[in-house]
Amino acid sequence: MRSFILTIFLLAVGILPLAAQDVIVSGNADFKRLCEGNTLPAEEGWTVVKKNVAIPGVTPEIWCGIVRIRKAEKSYIATLAYGPVHCDDMWRLSEGLVIYNKGNKYSALCLVGEKWKQTLSSYNCRIIACGHADGAKAQMLVRDKNGFFSWIDEGGKHIEGTPEHYDDAVIYRAHGDVVAVKTGGKWGAMASDASVVVPIQYDTLFLTAPLRQWGGEWADANWLYVNKGGLWGVRGDNGMEALPPVYDGLSYWPTAPDTWCYRKSGSKWGMMETGGRQTLPEEYDGLSPYSFNAYVSGNLRLPFAIVAGRGNERALLNHKGHELIPFMKDKDMFDLLVMFYPRNSFSVFVWNNYKLWAKGEFESKADFEARRRDPSKTEGYVASLIPAAEKAFVSAIIGKDAKLILSRYDAEEETFVFSVDKILQDTYKISVPRTDAPLFKAEFDSIFPDALATAKYFILNDMLSLRSITFTTAEGKTFRFDNPAAEGYSQPLLRDLDLIQ
Repeated sequence: MRSFILTIFLLAVGILPLAAQDVIVSGNADFKRLCEGNTLPAEEGWTVVKKNVAIPGVTPEIWCGIVRIRKAEKSYIATLAYGPVHCDDMWRLSEGLVIYNKGNKYSALCLVGEKWKQTLSSYNCRIIACGHADGAKAQMLVRDKNGFFSWIDEGGKHIEGTPEHYDDAVIYRAHGDVVAVKTGGKWGAMASDASVVVPIQYDTLFLTAPLRQWGGEWADANWLYVNKGGLWGVRGDNGMEALPPVYDGLSYWPTAPDTWCYRKSGSKWGMMETGGRQTLPEEYDGLSPYSFNAYVSGNLRLPFAIVAGRGNERALLNHKGHELIPFMKDKDMFDLLVMFYPRNSFSVFVWNNYKLWAKGEFESKADFEARRRDPSKTEGYVASLIPAAEKAFVSAIIGKDAKLILSRYDAEEETFVFSVDKILQDTYKISVPRTDAPLFKAEFDSIFPDALATAKYFILNDMLSLRSITFTTAEGKTFRFDNPAAEGYSQPLLRDLDLIQ
């Protein structure tokens, strides 16, 4: 297949070549489809050449047969119908609609079949970057000299069925060409084809955020917060009312757009899905979906997690209300544990390192498909991984540079408090008689490296904990710690997590 290279002579002010320099643009599939069967007259500035020539400082973009070139702070359009067009700037509003301007005069090009047609010429209003074309018919949002907004068709006429003007407009172009519009003191939202997606009846309206479903799928709708009479609700740009405006407070999790934390007047916080299914009861003083720090969590798949408050205590919950980190009063410790939760959680470690959502290295395709269909087979597969995963988790957390930290001595209990610097959540007590306490303290820094070699660990509440350790002094005295919480321990279980990408 031949490779077409298109040379476009850009005419400064429509007459003279731009700095006497040809602009060479490579044809892509769309452009080639439009070119085949057409003649490119030399008088229109078109030449087909057989090899690509790069021109420094020129970056072409080809939009289905329209070429945009920016050179020396100016933009130019070239089309099969018109050849080079000198303009100040240009925008693609949809696949078949392009706008360009010269000063305060705006023009529109529509794609009709496989040809571009000028449908609006030198329109004396500013065309906003929101519009849609369907064949030769187009709808565009414009702003007049008085600052009012309105919709026009490809001929510049006001579109019937839309208000004569809007007092204000906010475009969310990056989110499916949704535009919030205000008229008569009320807000609503419209799509780029001028259809109403949120009725114009709200005191306030704004986009929540770019949203994804769990697992990384794009959501079916962009959600907008709406306020009526001081109360909040949620509408979708697909016309759906996710939540009626009856709430004092709302919050959401950006990767789970169908889940909302809410509070009604005089009540506590709860959580529900868009369809009305209750996921957390209305019994919390505060609920706030938590976004893990990207620097700390790295490229891990992260769990959907919510910080819940009860009185002066807080906990980290999953999507079902199960405690990932239990309720605690120590604010600083809680913040630290939440920050490092993705690294310190055994469940998150297993899901990410053993990729339980994908076929295992030593698993056949048939076995993988079988466990996807059968929860009992999944449980068996996971159980087979746990022993090796637990060893790997201990190694990942403890590493080669772990240290022991000796804290206070309780003379009444005859115990020292100590900790492992890599285990954030726990401190431990080891029995040391008062007569041996001075020696133990004096030798601690020199004996703890050998003690660490005797240490054993287990998984407690999904995090690493010390199971046992033995200290031996220079004189041969030994002091042993055994964690009572490890009594009866066999192997850890994975937490029920909704992991998100």
